[in-house]
Amino acid sequence: MQHLGPTLGIALLVGFMIYRRTKRTIGLQKIVRSRLIFRIIVFGLLGCMFLYLGVLHPINLLADGVGLICGLVLGHYAIKHTQFERQSDGIYYRTHLWVNIAVLALLVGRIAYRLLVMSSQGAVDYNPSANPMEMYGKDPWTIGIFFVLVSYYIRFFTFLLSKGK
Repeated sequence: MQHLGPTLGIALLVGFMIYRRTKRTIGLQKIVRSRLIFRIIVFGLLGCMFLYLGVLHPINLLADGVGLICGLVLGHYAIKHTQFERQSDGIYYRTHLWVNIAVLALLVGRIAYRLLVMSSQGAVDYNPSANPMEMYGKDPWTIGIFFVLVSYYIRFFTFLLSKGK
């Protein structure tokens, strides 16, 4: 019962992120250069951090590589099917709906699976003195899906920056 607060907080944060991502999937989005640069930097830093954790767990290096390649392929497909519209206040884009649904389904499905596994294990594996970053490096599937997202978003946002000039 003592883990209900942080779990609920994380669930609300993830729910809010999914809501925002779904809302953006449906309509036109304005290309805002500073926002795209910020996102590229954040995804790049997170990717480097998890890549370092992959070196600590060599089995995850394969998942890292597969995730990076799959994300680049998905990004290439999304780029080919992105529509642009110039309006008086800037350039807007609409991403391919099915690519966004696939990325969202990967994220939501993996989070749901991890929460299901964690809830079925209960507090048996809970160790408050353990390194919290070690938890993220243990599951190659989660790391692989994370790298799909990282490489997809970095590739796609870089493309949008080049189009926004």
